[in-house]
Amino acid sequence: MARSCGIHLGTRRFEIVILDGGPKKQTLVAAVAGELDPNADHPGKALKEALAKHKVSKENVGLVIDAGGAAFRRLTLPLTDATKIEQVLKFEVEKDLPQWDIDDVVADHLVMASNDISSDLLVTAVPKEDLGAALAICEWAGAEPYEVELETTAMVNAAFYSDLCPIDTAQVLVHVGEHSTAVVIIDGGQVNEMRVVHSGALGAQPSESSAEEATEEDTPQDVAEVARGQEQEQEHVNREALRRIRRELGRSISAARTRNDIEAVYACGLNLPGLIGESVMDIPVEEMSAFGPEASRIKQDLPAEERGRWVVAFGSALRELGGAKLSPRLRRENLTYAGTWERVEFPLAVCSLLLATLLAVMFILQQKELMTLNVHGAGQWASYSNAYMKGDRNVLGKLSPLPDDIRAFLKKLEGGEGGSDGKPFSDDYYAATKRVDALLRTEVAKLKKELGADTSIQQPQSALVGTHLVLDLLEEHQKDWRPSIRHIDAVTQGMGKSTRSESVKVTVTLVLLADSVQAAASNYEALLNELKLQPWHKNSTRSNVVSLANDKGLLIERLPIEVDVSVYYEQQRQDALEAAQ
Repeated sequence: MARSCGIHLGTRRFEIVILDGGPKKQTLVAAVAGELDPNADHPGKALKEALAKHKVSKENVGLVIDAGGAAFRRLTLPLTDATKIEQVLKFEVEKDLPQWDIDDVVADHLVMASNDISSDLLVTAVPKEDLGAALAICEWAGAEPYEVELETTAMVNAAFYSDLCPIDTAQVLVHVGEHSTAVVIIDGGQVNEMRVVHSGALGAQPSESSAEEATEEDTPQDVAEVARGQEQEQEHVNREALRRIRRELGRSISAARTRNDIEAVYACGLNLPGLIGESVMDIPVEEMSAFGPEASRIKQDLPAEERGRWVVAFGSALRELGGAKLSPRLRRENLTYAGTWERVEFPLAVCSLLLATLLAVMFILQQKELMTLNVHGAGQWASYSNAYMKGDRNVLGKLSPLPDDIRAFLKKLEGGEGGSDGKPFSDDYYAATKRVDALLRTEVAKLKKELGADTSIQQPQSALVGTHLVLDLLEEHQKDWRPSIRHIDAVTQGMGKSTRSESVKVTVTLVLLADSVQAAASNYEALLNELKLQPWHKNSTRSNVVSLANDKGLLIERLPIEVDVSVYYEQQRQDALEAAQ
Protein backbone atom coordinates (compact mmCIF):
# COMPACT_ATOMS: atom_id res chain seq x y z
CA MET A 1 0.00 0.00 0.00
CA ALA A 2 1.14 3.55 -0.71
CA ARG A 3 2.09 5.88 2.11
CA SER A 4 1.79 9.65 2.02
CA CYS A 5 2.60 12.54 4.34
CA GLY A 6 0.91 15.94 4.58
CA ILE A 7 2.76 18.79 6.32
CA HIS A 8 1.11 22.06 7.35
CA LEU A 9 3.52 24.85 8.25
CA GLY A 10 2.29 27.94 10.06
CA THR A 11 4.35 30.79 11.40
CA ARG A 12 4.98 29.12 14.77
CA ARG A 13 3.36 25.68 14.58
CA PHE A 14 3.23 22.63 12.32
CA GLU A 15 1.03 19.57 11.88
CA ILE A 16 1.91 16.26 10.21
CA VAL A 17 -0.56 13.60 9.05
CA ILE A 18 0.75 10.27 7.69
CA LEU A 19 -1.69 8.04 5.79
CA ASP A 20 -1.38 4.54 4.37
CA GLY A 21 -3.77 3.27 1.69
CA GLY A 22 -5.38 4.53 -1.51
CA PRO A 23 -7.61 7.35 -2.77
CA LYS A 24 -10.82 5.96 -1.21
CA LYS A 25 -9.68 4.09 1.87
CA GLN A 26 -6.82 5.05 4.18
CA THR A 27 -5.34 4.11 7.51
CA LEU A 28 -3.99 6.78 9.83
CA VAL A 29 -0.36 6.02 10.66
CA ALA A 30 0.43 9.12 12.73
CA ALA A 31 -0.81 12.64 13.52
CA VAL A 32 1.89 14.82 15.04
CA ALA A 33 1.96 18.51 16.00
CA GLY A 34 4.80 20.68 17.19
CA GLU A 35 6.23 24.17 17.56
CA LEU A 36 8.55 26.05 15.25
CA ASP A 37 11.22 28.35 16.65
CA PRO A 38 11.48 31.32 14.26
CA ASN A 39 14.38 32.80 16.26
CA ALA A 40 16.59 29.70 15.98
CA ASP A 41 19.13 29.02 13.24
CA HIS A 42 17.05 26.02 12.19
CA PRO A 43 13.35 26.65 12.99
CA GLY A 44 12.35 23.14 11.93
CA LYS A 45 14.26 21.15 14.54
CA ALA A 46 11.09 19.70 16.05
CA LEU A 47 9.79 18.95 12.54
CA LYS A 48 12.97 17.05 11.70
CA GLU A 49 12.68 14.96 14.85
CA ALA A 50 9.05 14.11 14.11
CA LEU A 51 9.80 13.09 10.50
CA ALA A 52 12.75 10.95 11.60
CA LYS A 53 10.73 9.31 14.36
CA HIS A 54 8.01 8.17 11.94
CA LYS A 55 10.45 7.35 9.10
CA VAL A 56 8.80 9.61 6.53
CA SER A 57 10.30 9.04 3.08
CA LYS A 58 10.97 11.77 0.52
CA GLU A 59 8.28 10.42 -1.80
CA ASN A 60 4.59 11.38 -1.64
CA VAL A 61 5.10 14.37 0.65
CA GLY A 62 2.79 17.38 0.33
CA LEU A 63 3.24 20.80 1.92
CA VAL A 64 0.55 23.30 2.96
CA ILE A 65 1.61 26.88 3.71
CA ASP A 66 -0.15 29.79 5.39
CA ALA A 67 -2.60 31.60 3.12
CA GLY A 68 -1.98 34.93 4.87
CA GLY A 69 0.60 36.04 2.29
CA ALA A 70 -1.43 35.02 -0.76
CA ALA A 71 -3.74 37.05 -3.00
CA PHE A 72 -6.81 35.83 -4.89
CA ARG A 73 -8.06 37.52 -8.08
CA ARG A 74 -10.79 36.79 -10.64
CA LEU A 75 -9.67 36.95 -14.26
CA THR A 76 -11.33 36.28 -17.64
CA LEU A 77 -9.13 35.34 -20.61
CA PRO A 78 -10.16 34.77 -24.25
CA LEU A 79 -8.42 31.38 -24.13
CA THR A 80 -9.45 27.80 -23.42
CA ASP A 81 -6.22 25.87 -23.98
CA ALA A 82 -4.47 25.14 -20.67
CA THR A 83 -0.98 25.53 -22.13
CA LYS A 84 -1.70 28.96 -23.57
CA ILE A 85 -3.31 30.07 -20.30
CA GLU A 86 -0.13 29.09 -18.45
CA GLN A 87 1.98 31.13 -20.87
CA VAL A 88 0.06 34.42 -20.44
CA LEU A 89 -1.30 34.08 -16.89
CA LYS A 90 1.34 36.12 -15.06
CA PHE A 91 1.33 38.87 -17.65
CA GLU A 92 -2.47 39.19 -17.54
CA VAL A 93 -2.74 39.23 -13.74
CA GLU A 94 0.17 41.63 -13.24
CA LYS A 95 -2.07 44.72 -13.36
CA ASP A 96 -4.19 43.30 -10.52
CA LEU A 97 -1.17 42.82 -8.21
CA PRO A 98 0.40 46.28 -7.88
CA GLN A 99 1.87 45.41 -4.46
CA TRP A 100 4.33 42.90 -5.98
CA ASP A 101 6.80 42.59 -8.80
CA ILE A 102 5.29 39.87 -10.97
CA ASP A 103 8.67 38.11 -11.23
CA ASP A 104 8.69 37.70 -7.43
CA VAL A 105 5.45 35.69 -7.23
CA VAL A 106 4.17 32.28 -8.30
CA ALA A 107 0.75 32.37 -9.97
CA ASP A 108 -1.62 29.42 -10.19
CA HIS A 109 -5.19 29.28 -11.47
CA LEU A 110 -8.42 27.37 -11.11
CA VAL A 111 -10.89 27.30 -14.02
CA MET A 112 -14.25 28.43 -12.66
CA ALA A 113 -16.14 28.32 -15.97
CA SER A 114 -15.30 28.10 -19.66
CA ASN A 115 -16.92 28.09 -23.07
CA ASP A 116 -15.69 27.85 -26.63
CA ILE A 117 -13.96 31.25 -26.62
CA SER A 118 -13.05 32.24 -23.05
CA SER A 119 -12.28 31.00 -19.54
CA ASP A 120 -13.20 32.46 -16.14
CA LEU A 121 -10.28 31.91 -13.76
CA LEU A 122 -9.61 32.22 -10.04
CA VAL A 123 -5.93 33.19 -9.82
CA THR A 124 -3.78 32.56 -6.74
CA ALA A 125 -0.56 34.55 -6.29
CA VAL A 126 2.03 33.65 -3.63
CA PRO A 127 5.36 35.45 -3.02
CA LYS A 128 8.34 33.27 -3.90
CA GLU A 129 9.99 34.39 -0.67
CA ASP A 130 7.26 32.79 1.46
CA LEU A 131 7.31 29.68 -0.67
CA GLY A 132 11.09 29.37 -0.50
CA ALA A 133 11.19 29.85 3.28
CA ALA A 134 8.69 27.01 3.85
CA LEU A 135 10.52 24.70 1.43
CA ALA A 136 13.85 25.45 3.11
CA ILE A 137 12.45 24.37 6.49
CA CYS A 138 11.09 21.12 5.06
CA GLU A 139 14.23 20.29 3.09
CA TRP A 140 16.44 20.89 6.13
CA ALA A 141 14.13 18.65 8.16
CA GLY A 142 14.59 15.84 5.65
CA ALA A 143 11.35 16.12 3.65
CA GLU A 144 11.16 16.96 -0.04
CA PRO A 145 7.63 18.07 -0.95
CA TYR A 146 6.96 17.49 -4.61
CA GLU A 147 4.17 20.07 -4.60
CA VAL A 148 3.00 22.98 -2.43
CA GLU A 149 -0.51 24.33 -1.88
CA LEU A 150 -2.37 26.82 0.31
CA GLU A 151 -4.69 26.12 3.20
CA THR A 152 -7.66 26.92 0.95
CA THR A 153 -7.22 24.05 -1.51
CA ALA A 154 -6.19 21.52 1.14
CA MET A 155 -9.30 22.42 3.15
CA VAL A 156 -11.49 21.97 0.04
CA ASN A 157 -10.04 18.51 -0.67
CA ALA A 158 -10.70 17.40 2.93
CA ALA A 159 -14.26 18.74 2.81
CA PHE A 160 -15.10 16.92 -0.43
CA TYR A 161 -13.60 13.72 0.96
CA SER A 162 -15.89 14.00 4.01
CA ASP A 163 -18.99 14.58 1.78
CA LEU A 164 -19.67 18.01 3.25
CA CYS A 165 -20.36 19.67 -0.12
CA PRO A 166 -23.47 18.22 -1.85
CA ILE A 167 -24.31 19.62 -5.27
CA ASP A 168 -27.75 20.99 -4.29
CA THR A 169 -26.52 23.40 -1.59
CA ALA A 170 -23.78 25.94 -0.89
CA GLN A 171 -21.31 26.00 1.99
CA VAL A 172 -18.64 28.25 3.48
CA LEU A 173 -15.35 26.61 4.53
CA VAL A 174 -13.21 28.45 7.10
CA HIS A 175 -9.71 27.65 8.30
CA VAL A 176 -8.59 29.68 11.31
CA GLY A 177 -4.83 30.02 11.26
CA GLU A 178 -2.43 31.68 13.62
CA HIS A 179 -2.54 35.14 12.07
CA SER A 180 -4.87 34.67 9.06
CA THR A 181 -8.15 32.99 8.23
CA ALA A 182 -8.79 31.31 4.87
CA VAL A 183 -12.35 31.40 3.52
CA VAL A 184 -13.73 29.33 0.61
CA ILE A 185 -17.29 29.44 -0.74
CA ILE A 186 -18.56 26.22 -2.35
CA ASP A 187 -21.65 26.29 -4.57
CA GLY A 188 -23.13 23.17 -6.13
CA GLY A 189 -20.03 21.10 -5.55
CA GLN A 190 -17.73 23.67 -7.18
CA VAL A 191 -15.43 26.37 -5.80
CA ASN A 192 -17.13 29.74 -6.08
CA GLU A 193 -14.76 32.11 -4.27
CA MET A 194 -11.58 32.20 -2.17
CA ARG A 195 -10.30 34.93 0.10
CA VAL A 196 -8.15 35.47 3.17
CA VAL A 197 -8.88 37.46 6.34
CA HIS A 198 -5.73 38.89 7.91
CA SER A 199 -6.66 37.94 11.44
CA GLY A 200 -6.29 34.60 13.16
CA ALA A 201 -6.58 32.93 16.50
CA LEU A 202 -3.37 34.63 17.71
CA GLY A 203 -4.15 38.05 16.27
CA ALA A 204 -1.24 40.02 14.80
CA GLN A 205 2.39 38.92 14.86
CA PRO A 206 3.38 38.90 18.55
CA SER A 207 6.39 40.75 19.86
CA GLU A 208 8.78 39.42 22.46
CA SER A 209 6.81 38.49 25.52
CA SER A 210 7.31 40.07 28.88
CA ALA A 211 8.14 36.69 30.34
CA GLU A 212 11.17 36.49 28.05
CA GLU A 213 12.30 39.88 29.28
CA ALA A 214 12.15 38.82 32.91
CA THR A 215 15.46 38.53 34.72
CA GLU A 216 16.64 36.43 37.59
CA GLU A 217 16.10 39.40 39.95
CA ASP A 218 12.34 39.35 39.37
CA THR A 219 10.34 37.96 42.22
CA PRO A 220 7.81 35.13 41.78
CA GLN A 221 5.07 37.70 42.33
CA ASP A 222 6.37 39.71 39.35
CA VAL A 223 6.41 36.61 37.14
CA ALA A 224 2.86 35.71 38.15
CA GLU A 225 1.74 39.25 37.43
CA VAL A 226 3.28 39.07 33.96
CA ALA A 227 1.56 35.73 33.28
CA ARG A 228 -1.82 37.13 34.33
CA GLY A 229 -1.25 40.09 32.04
CA GLN A 230 -0.47 37.77 29.13
CA GLU A 231 -3.64 35.78 29.72
CA GLN A 232 -5.72 38.94 29.78
CA GLU A 233 -4.01 40.18 26.63
CA GLN A 234 -4.65 36.83 24.88
CA GLU A 235 -8.32 36.96 25.83
CA HIS A 236 -8.53 40.44 24.39
CA VAL A 237 -6.81 39.27 21.19
CA ASN A 238 -9.23 36.35 20.90
CA ARG A 239 -12.24 38.62 21.30
CA GLU A 240 -10.93 41.06 18.70
CA ALA A 241 -10.04 38.22 16.30
CA LEU A 242 -13.46 36.60 16.75
CA ARG A 243 -15.21 39.90 16.16
CA ARG A 244 -13.29 40.60 12.96
CA ILE A 245 -13.60 37.07 11.62
CA ARG A 246 -17.36 37.02 12.22
CA ARG A 247 -17.67 40.43 10.55
CA GLU A 248 -15.67 39.32 7.49
CA LEU A 249 -17.62 36.06 7.27
CA GLY A 250 -20.84 38.07 7.26
CA ARG A 251 -19.51 40.20 4.43
CA SER A 252 -18.45 37.15 2.46
CA ILE A 253 -21.85 35.51 2.88
CA SER A 254 -23.81 38.63 1.96
CA ALA A 255 -21.64 39.29 -1.10
CA ALA A 256 -21.59 35.66 -2.29
CA ARG A 257 -23.20 35.04 -5.67
CA THR A 258 -24.38 31.46 -5.36
CA ARG A 259 -27.12 29.60 -7.20
CA ASN A 260 -27.98 27.62 -4.08
CA ASP A 261 -28.69 28.79 -0.54
CA ILE A 262 -25.79 28.61 1.92
CA GLU A 263 -26.78 25.97 4.44
CA ALA A 264 -23.76 25.85 6.78
CA VAL A 265 -20.39 27.28 7.70
CA TYR A 266 -17.72 24.64 8.42
CA ALA A 267 -14.75 25.81 10.48
CA CYS A 268 -11.44 24.08 11.09
CA GLY A 269 -7.91 25.00 12.13
CA LEU A 270 -7.06 26.46 15.54
CA ASN A 271 -9.77 26.51 18.16
CA LEU A 272 -11.23 30.03 18.54
CA PRO A 273 -13.74 30.16 21.42
CA GLY A 274 -17.07 31.62 20.40
CA LEU A 275 -16.96 30.61 16.73
CA ILE A 276 -18.06 26.98 16.46
CA GLY A 277 -21.58 26.34 17.73
CA GLU A 278 -22.75 29.89 17.04
CA SER A 279 -24.24 31.35 13.85
CA VAL A 280 -23.28 34.00 11.32
CA MET A 281 -26.20 35.75 9.58
CA ASP A 282 -28.48 32.97 10.88
CA ILE A 283 -26.26 30.28 9.35
CA PRO A 284 -24.90 27.77 11.88
CA VAL A 285 -21.14 27.39 12.25
CA GLU A 286 -20.21 23.71 12.54
CA GLU A 287 -16.90 21.96 13.10
CA MET A 288 -15.10 20.37 10.15
CA SER A 289 -12.76 17.67 11.39
CA ALA A 290 -10.45 15.27 9.63
CA PHE A 291 -10.93 12.43 12.13
CA GLY A 292 -13.55 11.10 14.46
CA PRO A 293 -17.17 10.19 13.76
CA GLU A 294 -17.46 12.74 10.93
CA ALA A 295 -14.86 10.81 8.87
CA SER A 296 -15.76 7.19 9.45
CA ARG A 297 -13.07 5.90 7.11
CA ILE A 298 -10.34 6.98 9.52
CA LYS A 299 -10.72 6.19 13.21
CA GLN A 300 -8.77 8.31 15.64
CA ASP A 301 -9.82 9.63 19.03
CA LEU A 302 -8.66 13.20 19.57
CA PRO A 303 -9.90 15.96 21.89
CA ALA A 304 -12.85 17.80 20.40
CA GLU A 305 -11.02 21.11 20.38
CA GLU A 306 -8.13 19.55 18.40
CA ARG A 307 -9.98 17.70 15.64
CA GLY A 308 -10.19 20.62 13.25
CA ARG A 309 -6.50 21.40 13.53
CA TRP A 310 -5.50 18.46 11.27
CA VAL A 311 -7.83 19.17 8.35
CA VAL A 312 -5.40 20.87 5.95
CA ALA A 313 -2.55 18.42 6.67
CA PHE A 314 -4.98 15.58 6.05
CA GLY A 315 -6.09 17.19 2.76
CA SER A 316 -2.48 17.42 1.62
CA ALA A 317 -1.75 13.77 2.48
CA LEU A 318 -4.96 12.75 0.73
CA ARG A 319 -3.85 14.56 -2.41
CA GLU A 320 -0.60 12.60 -2.54
CA LEU A 321 -2.68 9.39 -2.58
CA GLY A 322 -4.68 10.63 -5.57
CA GLY A 323 -7.92 11.38 -3.74
CA ALA A 324 -7.99 15.18 -4.18
CA LYS A 325 -10.46 17.23 -6.19
CA LEU A 326 -8.14 20.23 -6.60
CA SER A 327 -4.50 19.90 -7.62
CA PRO A 328 -2.75 23.29 -7.41
CA ARG A 329 0.87 23.56 -8.53
CA LEU A 330 2.66 26.32 -6.69
CA ARG A 331 6.07 24.68 -7.08
CA ARG A 332 6.03 24.02 -10.80
CA GLU A 333 8.40 26.88 -11.69
CA ASN A 334 11.35 25.65 -9.64
CA LEU A 335 10.61 22.04 -10.60
CA THR A 336 10.60 22.74 -14.33
CA TYR A 337 14.13 21.34 -14.63
CA ALA A 338 14.86 19.76 -11.25
CA GLY A 339 11.67 17.71 -11.36
CA THR A 340 12.65 16.01 -14.62
CA TRP A 341 16.34 15.12 -14.83
CA GLU A 342 17.70 15.57 -11.33
CA ARG A 343 15.08 13.31 -9.80
CA VAL A 344 15.89 10.43 -12.17
CA GLU A 345 19.61 11.04 -12.57
CA PHE A 346 20.75 8.60 -9.88
CA PRO A 347 18.25 5.81 -10.78
CA LEU A 348 19.26 6.08 -14.43
CA ALA A 349 22.95 5.85 -13.53
CA VAL A 350 22.33 2.71 -11.46
CA CYS A 351 20.23 1.18 -14.26
CA SER A 352 22.98 1.96 -16.80
CA LEU A 353 25.61 0.22 -14.65
CA LEU A 354 23.37 -2.82 -14.17
CA LEU A 355 22.63 -2.93 -17.90
CA ALA A 356 26.34 -2.74 -18.79
CA THR A 357 27.09 -5.55 -16.33
CA LEU A 358 24.29 -7.67 -17.74
CA LEU A 359 25.47 -7.16 -21.31
CA ALA A 360 29.05 -8.07 -20.36
CA VAL A 361 27.90 -11.30 -18.68
CA MET A 362 25.70 -12.17 -21.67
CA PHE A 363 28.60 -11.53 -24.05
CA ILE A 364 30.88 -13.88 -22.12
CA LEU A 365 28.24 -16.62 -22.02
CA GLN A 366 27.37 -16.24 -25.71
CA GLN A 367 31.05 -16.31 -26.64
CA LYS A 368 31.52 -19.59 -24.80
CA GLU A 369 28.45 -21.08 -26.48
CA LEU A 370 29.68 -19.92 -29.88
CA MET A 371 33.06 -21.53 -29.34
CA THR A 372 31.39 -24.78 -28.32
CA LEU A 373 29.14 -24.77 -31.38
CA ASN A 374 32.04 -23.87 -33.66
CA VAL A 375 34.22 -26.76 -32.52
CA HIS A 376 31.65 -29.47 -31.77
CA GLY A 377 28.86 -28.35 -34.10
CA ALA A 378 30.07 -26.70 -37.29
CA GLY A 379 33.43 -28.41 -37.04
CA GLN A 380 31.89 -31.89 -37.07
CA TRP A 381 29.51 -30.92 -39.84
CA ALA A 382 32.41 -29.65 -41.97
CA SER A 383 34.40 -32.87 -41.42
CA TYR A 384 31.55 -35.23 -42.32
CA SER A 385 30.30 -33.15 -45.25
CA ASN A 386 33.81 -32.94 -46.72
CA ALA A 387 34.24 -36.71 -46.41
CA TYR A 388 30.81 -37.19 -48.01
CA MET A 389 31.67 -34.96 -50.96
CA LYS A 390 35.20 -36.28 -51.54
CA GLY A 391 34.46 -39.89 -50.80
CA ASP A 392 36.44 -42.32 -48.70
CA ARG A 393 36.39 -46.00 -47.86
CA ASN A 394 33.34 -45.69 -45.59
CA VAL A 395 31.29 -42.99 -47.35
CA LEU A 396 30.22 -42.95 -51.01
CA GLY A 397 30.86 -39.52 -52.56
CA LYS A 398 28.03 -37.76 -54.40
CA LEU A 399 30.14 -35.38 -56.50
CA SER A 400 31.91 -37.31 -59.19
CA PRO A 401 34.20 -35.94 -60.17
CA LEU A 402 34.67 -33.37 -57.39
CA PRO A 403 35.12 -29.85 -58.85
CA ASP A 404 38.66 -28.55 -58.67
CA ASP A 405 37.88 -25.38 -56.68
CA ILE A 406 35.99 -27.35 -54.02
CA ARG A 407 38.78 -29.99 -53.85
CA ALA A 408 41.41 -27.27 -53.44
CA PHE A 409 39.46 -25.57 -50.62
CA LEU A 410 38.93 -28.87 -48.78
CA LYS A 411 42.64 -29.58 -48.89
CA LYS A 412 43.36 -26.17 -47.35
CA LEU A 413 40.76 -26.86 -44.65
CA GLU A 414 42.25 -30.26 -43.78
CA GLY A 415 45.79 -28.91 -43.83
CA GLY A 416 44.96 -26.07 -41.42
CA GLU A 417 45.79 -23.40 -43.96
CA GLY A 418 44.20 -19.95 -43.86
CA GLY A 419 42.38 -17.71 -46.22
CA SER A 420 43.38 -14.36 -47.68
CA ASP A 421 43.45 -12.83 -44.19
CA GLY A 422 45.92 -15.47 -42.96
CA LYS A 423 43.50 -16.82 -40.31
CA PRO A 424 43.27 -20.65 -40.28
CA PHE A 425 39.90 -22.01 -41.35
CA SER A 426 39.90 -24.36 -38.37
CA ASP A 427 39.52 -21.35 -36.07
CA ASP A 428 36.16 -20.57 -37.61
CA TYR A 429 34.39 -23.65 -38.91
CA TYR A 430 31.21 -21.69 -39.45
CA ALA A 431 32.92 -19.41 -41.98
CA ALA A 432 34.43 -22.46 -43.63
CA THR A 433 31.03 -24.11 -44.05
CA LYS A 434 29.65 -20.86 -45.51
CA ARG A 435 32.50 -20.94 -48.04
CA VAL A 436 31.71 -24.54 -48.98
CA ASP A 437 28.04 -23.61 -49.36
CA ALA A 438 28.95 -20.76 -51.70
CA LEU A 439 31.12 -23.03 -53.85
CA LEU A 440 28.35 -25.62 -54.05
CA ARG A 441 25.81 -23.01 -55.11
CA THR A 442 28.17 -21.80 -57.82
CA GLU A 443 28.56 -25.37 -59.07
CA VAL A 444 24.78 -25.91 -59.05
CA ALA A 445 24.30 -22.74 -61.09
CA LYS A 446 26.82 -23.98 -63.65
CA LEU A 447 25.03 -27.32 -63.97
CA LYS A 448 21.65 -25.61 -64.43
CA LYS A 449 23.10 -23.48 -67.19
CA GLU A 450 24.53 -26.54 -68.94
CA LEU A 451 21.16 -28.32 -68.67
CA GLY A 452 19.29 -25.29 -70.08
CA ALA A 453 17.29 -24.58 -66.89
CA ASP A 454 17.22 -20.81 -67.36
CA THR A 455 15.57 -19.42 -64.23
CA SER A 456 15.02 -16.04 -65.91
CA ILE A 457 11.99 -17.43 -67.78
CA GLN A 458 8.86 -16.83 -65.71
CA GLN A 459 5.62 -18.73 -65.98
CA PRO A 460 2.54 -16.78 -67.11
CA GLN A 461 -0.09 -15.83 -64.62
CA SER A 462 -2.42 -18.69 -63.76
CA ALA A 463 -5.92 -18.39 -65.14
CA LEU A 464 -7.04 -21.01 -62.57
CA VAL A 465 -5.79 -18.87 -59.66
CA GLY A 466 -7.53 -15.79 -61.09
CA THR A 467 -10.79 -17.76 -61.39
CA HIS A 468 -10.47 -18.97 -57.80
CA LEU A 469 -9.98 -15.40 -56.53
CA VAL A 470 -13.26 -14.31 -58.11
CA LEU A 471 -15.09 -17.42 -56.92
CA ASP A 472 -13.76 -17.01 -53.35
CA LEU A 473 -15.14 -13.47 -53.26
CA LEU A 474 -18.58 -14.67 -54.44
CA GLU A 475 -18.56 -17.49 -51.91
CA GLU A 476 -17.60 -15.09 -49.09
CA HIS A 477 -20.71 -12.97 -49.80
CA GLN A 478 -22.99 -15.87 -50.74
CA LYS A 479 -25.53 -15.04 -48.01
CA ASP A 480 -25.49 -11.34 -48.85
CA TRP A 481 -25.75 -11.37 -52.66
CA ARG A 482 -27.11 -14.93 -53.27
CA PRO A 483 -25.12 -15.44 -56.52
CA SER A 484 -25.87 -18.26 -58.95
CA ILE A 485 -23.10 -18.82 -61.53
CA ARG A 486 -24.25 -19.82 -65.05
CA HIS A 487 -20.92 -19.64 -66.91
CA ILE A 488 -17.32 -18.68 -66.18
CA ASP A 489 -14.09 -18.67 -68.19
CA ALA A 490 -10.62 -17.17 -67.80
CA VAL A 491 -7.73 -16.42 -70.08
CA THR A 492 -4.23 -15.04 -69.49
CA GLN A 493 -3.55 -11.91 -71.50
CA GLY A 494 -0.53 -9.68 -72.09
CA MET A 495 2.03 -12.53 -72.27
CA GLY A 496 5.31 -11.62 -73.88
CA LYS A 497 4.98 -8.00 -72.96
CA SER A 498 6.12 -6.27 -69.80
CA THR A 499 5.33 -7.93 -66.46
CA ARG A 500 3.07 -5.09 -65.37
CA SER A 501 0.77 -5.51 -68.41
CA GLU A 502 0.18 -9.23 -67.82
CA SER A 503 -3.12 -10.22 -66.16
CA VAL A 504 -5.93 -12.78 -66.14
CA LYS A 505 -9.30 -11.82 -67.60
CA VAL A 506 -12.17 -13.65 -65.89
CA THR A 507 -15.59 -13.49 -67.56
CA VAL A 508 -18.53 -14.64 -65.48
CA THR A 509 -22.26 -14.86 -66.16
CA LEU A 510 -24.31 -15.06 -62.98
CA VAL A 511 -27.69 -14.41 -61.43
CA LEU A 512 -28.08 -12.34 -58.24
CA LEU A 513 -31.24 -13.58 -56.49
CA ALA A 514 -33.19 -11.20 -54.25
CA ASP A 515 -36.68 -10.36 -53.07
CA SER A 516 -36.96 -7.60 -55.67
CA VAL A 517 -35.19 -6.17 -58.67
CA GLN A 518 -34.17 -3.13 -56.60
CA ALA A 519 -32.52 -5.33 -53.95
CA ALA A 520 -30.69 -7.30 -56.65
CA ALA A 521 -29.47 -4.05 -58.24
CA SER A 522 -28.17 -2.91 -54.84
CA ASN A 523 -26.31 -6.21 -54.49
CA TYR A 524 -24.83 -5.73 -57.97
CA GLU A 525 -23.45 -2.32 -56.92
CA ALA A 526 -22.06 -3.89 -53.74
CA LEU A 527 -20.37 -6.58 -55.86
CA LEU A 528 -18.68 -3.97 -58.06
CA ASN A 529 -17.57 -1.92 -55.04
CA GLU A 530 -16.19 -4.97 -53.26
CA LEU A 531 -14.22 -5.94 -56.37
CA LYS A 532 -12.54 -2.53 -56.42
CA LEU A 533 -11.43 -3.01 -52.80
CA GLN A 534 -9.51 -6.22 -53.54
CA PRO A 535 -5.73 -5.73 -53.93
CA TRP A 536 -5.60 -8.16 -56.86
CA HIS A 537 -8.39 -6.36 -58.77
CA LYS A 538 -7.05 -4.51 -61.80
CA ASN A 539 -10.12 -3.49 -63.80
CA SER A 540 -13.79 -4.31 -64.25
CA THR A 541 -16.60 -2.82 -66.32
CA ARG A 542 -20.36 -3.05 -66.15
CA SER A 543 -22.07 -5.55 -68.43
CA ASN A 544 -25.57 -6.15 -69.73
CA VAL A 545 -28.17 -6.71 -66.98
CA VAL A 546 -31.55 -8.45 -67.46
CA SER A 547 -34.23 -8.78 -64.80
CA LEU A 548 -35.74 -12.22 -64.18
CA ALA A 549 -39.29 -12.97 -65.23
CA ASN A 550 -40.50 -13.14 -61.64
CA ASP A 551 -38.66 -9.95 -60.64
CA LYS A 552 -36.73 -11.93 -58.04
CA GLY A 553 -33.25 -11.10 -59.27
CA LEU A 554 -30.98 -9.92 -62.08
CA LEU A 555 -29.08 -11.79 -64.78
CA ILE A 556 -25.60 -10.29 -65.32
CA GLU A 557 -24.24 -11.36 -68.72
CA ARG A 558 -20.48 -11.83 -69.20
CA LEU A 559 -19.16 -9.54 -66.48
CA PRO A 560 -15.44 -8.90 -67.29
CA ILE A 561 -13.05 -8.86 -64.32
CA GLU A 562 -9.31 -8.27 -64.83
CA VAL A 563 -7.15 -9.88 -62.10
CA ASP A 564 -3.44 -9.36 -61.30
CA VAL A 565 -2.38 -12.74 -59.88
CA SER A 566 1.15 -11.51 -59.07
CA VAL A 567 -0.28 -9.18 -56.42
CA TYR A 568 -1.99 -12.15 -54.76
CA TYR A 569 1.26 -14.16 -54.73
CA GLU A 570 3.17 -11.23 -53.21
CA GLN A 571 0.54 -10.89 -50.48
CA GLN A 572 0.82 -14.60 -49.70
CA ARG A 573 4.60 -14.30 -49.46
CA GLN A 574 4.37 -11.35 -47.04
CA ASP A 575 1.88 -13.22 -44.85
CA ALA A 576 4.22 -16.22 -44.71
CA LEU A 577 7.17 -14.03 -43.67
CA GLU A 578 5.11 -12.37 -40.90
CA ALA A 579 3.94 -15.76 -39.64
CA ALA A 580 7.54 -17.01 -39.56
CA GLN A 581 8.68 -14.01 -37.54
